[in-house]
Amino acid sequence: MPRLGVLVVAMTAAALVAAGCGAPSVPRDRITFAVVAGAYYSATPDAAVEGAMVEDSEALLVRAVADLNKAKDLDFVIFAGDLLARAEGLSLDRAKMILSDLRMPYYAILGGSDGPVGLPKEPAARPANGAAATNSPAPAVCGLGRDAIVWALQGHGFSGPEGYWSQEVLPGLMLVGLDTVQTGRREGHVSARQLEWLDRTLAARGDKPVIIVAYHELVPLHPLDEGAAWRYKLVDNAAAVRQVLEKHSNVLAVLAGNCHFAEGRVSGRTMYLSSPSLSIWPLAYLLVQVTPKQAEAVWVPVAPDDLARRAQDRLLRTPEFRGVFPAGEDGDTTCMRLFGGKKMEIYPLPGIRP
Repeated sequence: MPRLGVLVVAMTAAALVAAGCGAPSVPRDRITFAVVAGAYYSATPDAAVEGAMVEDSEALLVRAVADLNKAKDLDFVIFAGDLLARAEGLSLDRAKMILSDLRMPYYAILGGSDGPVGLPKEPAARPANGAAATNSPAPAVCGLGRDAIVWALQGHGFSGPEGYWSQEVLPGLMLVGLDTVQTGRREGHVSARQLEWLDRTLAARGDKPVIIVAYHELVPLHPLDEGAAWRYKLVDNAAAVRQVLEKHSNVLAVLAGNCHFAEGRVSGRTMYLSSPSLSIWPLAYLLVQVTPKQAEAVWVPVAPDDLARRAQDRLLRTPEFRGVFPAGEDGDTTCMRLFGGKKMEIYPLPGIRP
């Protein structure tokens, strides 16, 4: 690996330090970013959105933007999919107007609801005998095509017609957005063309740490992820994607937005994190601070107590989520603990030079 120049920011001065061979270094003493997933924004009342289980998406997105603007030393914001409840022009325009108030850059990837792809419906509640729930195909949602969403979000990661992209978001730090939502597939998938691009991109940026954002998970973060009911939250060729990542020592973290709970793990040299949902309980975003030795992930709630209680009750009544747990109070508690996730967790970063 080539020799690196590492910018180290101290309390009193900045110094350029020559680094030897080895893993890339964090370009500053601290990087802080937020991850927002599951905003499900709709310009129409949420009750008018078919199958809606979200709360007041407009109020929550506005509150999140105001909260992020007050955060100290926040470098950028990542929208990790499902910015929109459905791909329609009015919702897209109003979401962009709300996000234009952010005082820091934001970057986005496509989620399952950010354009018509004709995916199957959410799974029904798992039968009491533990058998897998069945899915039935659903017609594609009418509205804007995914290409239109990509072009509307140019400059926020996207820089051309593809749904995947890479960008140097800070000096010495790369952000890579993957497009794991593929037409006709419920599970995530990374196409062969995108996989080749990812390999080339990581090799070309081998001297810089890279954060990857994907809508679907690349590793299971909860035992339910490997069961029949929630397997769709994973990339179906995740092993092939991880094989590419493991070839390169500069992959710092992989962020996922499809799980709607705060969880994480370190696998090999890489930290894997999922974000809670902004519009599904706990109505929160993820705040991540990275130093050369570790990352601290905290979920930050944005809703008032009455709205949070309503969202919790709605989650417990929704078969797609509550239905995979046993009936009764114990099942309710398990569901709440899962979606409540880890309020705060610290992860070591073995692949980054201290």
